[in-house]
Amino acid sequence: MTAKEKTLEAKTETASTLKQNVTNSLKEGTEKLEKIAKVAKTEAVDVVTQTQDKITAEAEGLNETVQSQLASFKQELFSRLDVIKSQVNLSQKDLIELKDFIKAELNTVVEDLSKLGKALKQDVSQISLKHKDQLTDTFKRSKEHTLEAWHKVSTKQ
Repeated sequence: MTAKEKTLEAKTETASTLKQNVTNSLKEGTEKLEKIAKVAKTEAVDVVTQTQDKITAEAEGLNETVQSQLASFKQELFSRLDVIKSQVNLSQKDLIELKDFIKAELNTVVEDLSKLGKALKQDVSQISLKHKDQLTDTFKRSKEHTLEAWHKVSTKQ
């Protein structure tokens, strides 16, 4: 074997070793990247789950608040109606009409609050001035209709 052949063989062997080393390094790098990707994916899923749990908890809390306010509103309304009923001497027919009207208005309020509660559960971050205005308008409308009915009943006497 000549010196050129020995040099060529040594260079070929070096190139082969270098190629093997690069291949091994790429495999190791790929494995590390896959592990890192799995860890990152797991962490991202955990963060999303935690965020979702927090949003759900907030939505449930807000829904409970709305429900308790509704119950308080109904109780207050019924107690005021009892006071009004004891102070005013209305006919049975007038009282039934007033009761039916108020019941219809309360059902409207309950429906509106249920819709609002569902919207809050879906996405707490989307609570905005629009929802507050909607609730305020519902209460104003209910109050106006109740007062209107009251005036109708009181003028019939």
